[in-house]
Amino acid sequence: MKQNNKPSWREILAFAVGDGGCNLVWTTIGSYLTLYYTDSVGIAAATIGTLMLLSRLLDGVSDLVMGSIIDRTHTKWGKARPWILWSAIPMGLGLVLMFSIPSSLGDGAKLAYASVTYILMAAVIYTACNLAYNTLLALEAPDPKDRVTMSSIRFFLTMATVLFINYNCSKFVDAFGWTGMSLIFGGIAIVLLLITFFGTKERTNVEQNTGKKQTADNKMGVGESFKYLFKNKYFFLLTVVFVLNYTILGVNNGLRIYYARDVLGSAGLMGTLTLCFILPKMIGNLVYPYINKLLGKWKSMMLGYVIELAGVLIMAFLPATFTNAVIGLICLGIGGIPHNAGLFAMVADVIDYGEWKTGVRLDGLTNSATSFGMKVGAGLGSALVGWGLAWAAYDGTLSAQTAATISGIKTVFTMVPAVLIVIGLVTLAFCNLDKIYPQIAAGLEERKAKAN
Repeated sequence: MKQNNKPSWREILAFAVGDGGCNLVWTTIGSYLTLYYTDSVGIAAATIGTLMLLSRLLDGVSDLVMGSIIDRTHTKWGKARPWILWSAIPMGLGLVLMFSIPSSLGDGAKLAYASVTYILMAAVIYTACNLAYNTLLALEAPDPKDRVTMSSIRFFLTMATVLFINYNCSKFVDAFGWTGMSLIFGGIAIVLLLITFFGTKERTNVEQNTGKKQTADNKMGVGESFKYLFKNKYFFLLTVVFVLNYTILGVNNGLRIYYARDVLGSAGLMGTLTLCFILPKMIGNLVYPYINKLLGKWKSMMLGYVIELAGVLIMAFLPATFTNAVIGLICLGIGGIPHNAGLFAMVADVIDYGEWKTGVRLDGLTNSATSFGMKVGAGLGSALVGWGLAWAAYDGTLSAQTAATISGIKTVFTMVPAVLIVIGLVTLAFCNLDKIYPQIAAGLEERKAKAN
């Protein structure tokens, strides 16, 4: 591998901070938007759940469309980077709009405002930004080892961002209101995304990205692109894993504040609980390249699911104490380590598999698995939070919830993820790309040598 094909550490850091920008928007939405809607705006929890699920199903379609658009983008900046530039400012503004529903509006108008801003953000703006960002990994780092390293650094900074959000969001809301908080987070997100744009470059298929050479890959129609995509069985399997993982994360993020406040008795525990969940991931992401060398992506992800399952079962069947919550969330954090860096690095392997199998490389369209899975999973997770709160008879106007409601919150917070993790284990069992990747790499190298 030529040295100029390897991203520098400065470029790796520039890439990594972009996910911090994405999470300042999306984690804030996932962790606090339901609370804002139920307690400040007065929208019913079940209605919120339905809104989020329906919008994410629409969002899933937009991911596939955006993936196709990225594959057909050819600029002097490449195919993915320009979309990060074009969507950076709308990302910040969209966050502000979502947390600024006018109190003067009637109930119907509030729901309409929430629906329009949520769908616009989820299905259009965030799709363009995050799908382009995820696609950039394969374009920026041709070497799979570099991809693992970049993903590890990326998620270390991402976890730090999530901690920052969970420790400071409520403080900013108390000091500046929901709109003020979103202005702060949205402004920082714009800056971080612009750093990613200006600090990175694309290396894979550069001649295609700059428009200097148009190949058969770029001239084919949208329908033909999907035909090739759907020949990639690992695309479907990995999409399912992404949906499951982000549904689990959506339930955990959305209900953690309710679990801290209503089950454990103190909203102030939110930051500490998040630290227990995030800190193992932060540390683990730094050492994951070594775990990957020892076990590979597939084995480490299978082991991760087992550890996650142990964590949620501890919280489900032992008394709801702070100590048991800490143990359970630490297990969730440890188990989630390979499902951060490893899972996103595996997408690039799936792209390579598709090129090896069909002769056509579909970076953007294949990466729609990540965006589709993240959005649909987070939407389903948010829907389950809303429906779960409604099932538990949660009432945002009460100063304290009933014992039955508290028990219901605990059940949804633990048993829903447990079921999803089991499904994930079964799905991932059929997705062992590590076993055949040496054959894929050799085949692609041979094909490139013949072309040259």
